[in-house]
Amino acid sequence: MKIKSILFLFVIGLICSCTSVKQYNAHVDKVIAVSDLKKDVDFTYKKLKRYHPKLDLYTSQKEIDFKFDSFKKTIDKPLKPNDFYIKFFPIFRSLKHGHTDVYPLNKRLEKKQKKKYEESKSAFNNYIFFWQNDSVFLVKDYSKTNPIVSGSALLAIDNYSTKELYNKYKQSIYGDGNNNTFSDNYFNRTFLNFITLDEGVKDSVELTFLMGNNIVRKKSYRTFPKIKTSQQDKKDTVLTKVVKQEQRKIRLKQKRYGYSRSSKSYSKDLSFPTNDSTIAVLRINDFRKGKTKELHKEIFSDIKNHHVDNLILDIRNNGGGYIKDAHYLYSYLVEDSKPFLGKKIVANKTSFGKSLYNLFPIPTYPLLWLGSGYTFFSTSKMDNEEYELKMPFSFVKIDENLVYKGNLYVLINGGSYSASSLIASNLQIKNRAYFVGEETGGDFNGTVAGLMPKFKMPHTKLHFSVGTVYLSPIEMREEKGRGVYPNKEIKQNLTTKIKNFDPELSWILKDISNANEQYNKILEK
Repeated sequence: MKIKSILFLFVIGLICSCTSVKQYNAHVDKVIAVSDLKKDVDFTYKKLKRYHPKLDLYTSQKEIDFKFDSFKKTIDKPLKPNDFYIKFFPIFRSLKHGHTDVYPLNKRLEKKQKKKYEESKSAFNNYIFFWQNDSVFLVKDYSKTNPIVSGSALLAIDNYSTKELYNKYKQSIYGDGNNNTFSDNYFNRTFLNFITLDEGVKDSVELTFLMGNNIVRKKSYRTFPKIKTSQQDKKDTVLTKVVKQEQRKIRLKQKRYGYSRSSKSYSKDLSFPTNDSTIAVLRINDFRKGKTKELHKEIFSDIKNHHVDNLILDIRNNGGGYIKDAHYLYSYLVEDSKPFLGKKIVANKTSFGKSLYNLFPIPTYPLLWLGSGYTFFSTSKMDNEEYELKMPFSFVKIDENLVYKGNLYVLINGGSYSASSLIASNLQIKNRAYFVGEETGGDFNGTVAGLMPKFKMPHTKLHFSVGTVYLSPIEMREEKGRGVYPNKEIKQNLTTKIKNFDPELSWILKDISNANEQYNKILEK
């Protein structure tokens, strides 16, 4: 009887799961009434005003009110959720807060489909593309059959024009303030996601290229793993003790260094680009993964043991993460690292605590009640009518003997955002580093992030995120809405991409070989 009951519950769960996927996908194609769309606008604006502490940082409150009011008047016909998203995201963009964003609805896969695609590789897996201006070009075709020449322009994917894709979705990506480097950078790396959003998951696509003066079409297929025989499965499960130990070592290293399976890279990586071990590159891909405290100590022990005189900190395409992680890195680069953030501004005494309930499941609410109470009493009203959250965001304890005091170069670009932009601001404020690359995607003066609850609109079911804490560097700059500027501006282009050449790193290595000539013009030795 017990086994029958379990099987019955399993079947019921499976049926419910399939039904919920069908219902969800049906909703994506459902037309929503005008009155309900307007209610979603009101719901969204109410949440933004309730939780966002600096909604009017770049745009006046009067202008924001006018934008939302005018937008409601333009809604004159029923729309599907994602058509409403296309109409609504320009309002979010106009606020100029990158962490405050609205998201489209992607159709879900049923269980059989998920299993089918689980270990497959996309039909785009063999291609690397690069957007230059408003066109996309092929950097490399790794396929073995009739490879397309590098530098060819991609005109269409099936019948979907890349120009149409650009015009439809490019503006949906934005950073903080008035610069465009984040938008350009992130769209470059993620534009294929919008193809999946509009066209769904496909087993094959037809790519149309302009190769020289000729139009060339090429079919590309999704690849699936080979089906193993039962004999192969049995062979794979019989592992020697040595192999098991090696696999365990790999897993521990991946956990320690924050390995990403999608990018096949580690969160933190120290390397030596030349035969001279006194020159090192510290690549920080994110501030999310890895054993933060132990890892930073290990890295800077290596730097000290190699007697590194010139450290190149690479935070290009680092979209941020945990403040504590960024603070640990910063603490090993400057002698006085205790202040890492300026005042932490919230919307009101309860906004930060209330946002906790949006992020955690119902069983945790009794504990959250204590947490929200603590944040309430940690928030005080200032003379300028703003609210300051005095709760510390990070405690760092480092080995002060390992603090790096040599020459420091920092590589930045439009993908340097949020926490990575904050650490760049602090290093520039202290005149600690020489910056090479392009303007960061994050605002020099900070960002509204912290806890970022996601709310669901009641009718379209679109989700939107809201930053709840204004996080600023230790000092502010008079200019608003722009990122950290490089001392030497160098941008990647199609030619350098095709040659797999890093012009920013090359420039730094040349400056080091010239006795840090440019570095010493900006920074005291």
